[in-house]
Amino acid sequence: MLDRALTASVALSLAILVWLYARSRDQENIDNVSIPVHVSLPASQNDQYTLELAGSPQITVSFTGPPAPMRELRHLLQQGELQVNYTIAVPEDRLNEGRYSDTVRIDPSDIHVPPGVNPVIAEGRNRIPVTVNRIVERRLVVRFDPSLEDRVGTVTIEPSTVLVRGPQEVLDRTRSIATQPYVLPPSPEGHSLTATKAEATVPLVHDIEGRPVQPKPASVQVCLTVQPRQELYELKDVPIHFLSPAGFPYRPRFVGERRTDRVTLHLLGPAGSEPPTPHVYVDLTQIKPRTGLFEEPLRLQLPKDFQLAQSLPRTVLFELQPVDITSQP
Repeated sequence: MLDRALTASVALSLAILVWLYARSRDQENIDNVSIPVHVSLPASQNDQYTLELAGSPQITVSFTGPPAPMRELRHLLQQGELQVNYTIAVPEDRLNEGRYSDTVRIDPSDIHVPPGVNPVIAEGRNRIPVTVNRIVERRLVVRFDPSLEDRVGTVTIEPSTVLVRGPQEVLDRTRSIATQPYVLPPSPEGHSLTATKAEATVPLVHDIEGRPVQPKPASVQVCLTVQPRQELYELKDVPIHFLSPAGFPYRPRFVGERRTDRVTLHLLGPAGSEPPTPHVYVDLTQIKPRTGLFEEPLRLQLPKDFQLAQSLPRTVLFELQPVDITSQP
C-alpha cells in the first residue's frame, strides 16, 4: 500500500515538472526595449500651463509572454505604436505658482500591451522629471533691434506696446520685447550722402531668455531715419593758419622742440564723398598783441556732416615779432 502511494506521488511530481518545463518552453522574451513616454496636461489646464521635459522621455522595458501575444507585441514595436501616455495635473494648492516641478513614475500597469504579456521596467528607469510653467499675458514695450547698425536715427514704432503670452516667471521680470534683427535697406541712388527715411513691417521675437512667447500682434510697423554710412578719413599735413585782424602789426611764427605748421587729422564723415578740406587755425583776434611767446588753442572748422575723430593738441606755442614796415615794398 505504501509502495503504491509512493509511486503515485513520484508520478505526480514528474508530471508537474514536465508541465512546468513545457510551460517555460512556451514563454518568449524581449529584453531592454526603449518605450517613448508622452506626458500631457489635462484639458482643463492645457491653455494655462506648458510642460518642460528633459530631452525625449522614455523608459526601458523587458517583456515575457506566450508566442501569440508576443508576436502581436513585436508588430506594435516595429510599427512604433507602443508608447506610454501619462497625464499630470497641477495640484489645486499650486495653481497660482509660476513654476511647478514633479517626477512622473511609470508603472507596468501604465504600459498597454496585448493580454498575456508581462512588462518589466528596469529598476530606476521609470522616473521622468517634469516641470510645469504657468502661462500669463503681460503688455510689454517694443524695442527695435537695428542688427548692430549704427546709422539708425530716430525710430517710431506702431504699436509701441504689445500683449505677450508666455511663462509667468519670465514675463514677471521682463519690461520689453525686441523686434527680430532688422537689416537696413541700401541707400537710394543719389542719396548716399544724406539721411533717408525707411518704413518696414518687422516681426517680433518669439522667445525671451530662451523660452517661447507669443506676441500679439506678431509684428509692428517701424518708421526710421537712416543716416549716411560713415567712413574714417585720415588727412596728413593739414596746414595750420593764423587768423589775424586787419592791420595786425606782428608776424606769427611757430616755435618749440617740435616746431611744425602742419597737423594730421582723423575725420568721420559720409562714406564715398570727396576727402574733406578742414580749416585749422590759431585765432589772433582774441589776444592782446605784443612781442613775445604765446600759447593758444587750435581752432577747427569742418565741412558739413564731418566730425573730429580724435583730440586736437590743447595748445600750440608760437611767437609774435613786429613787422618791419620800412622793409615792406
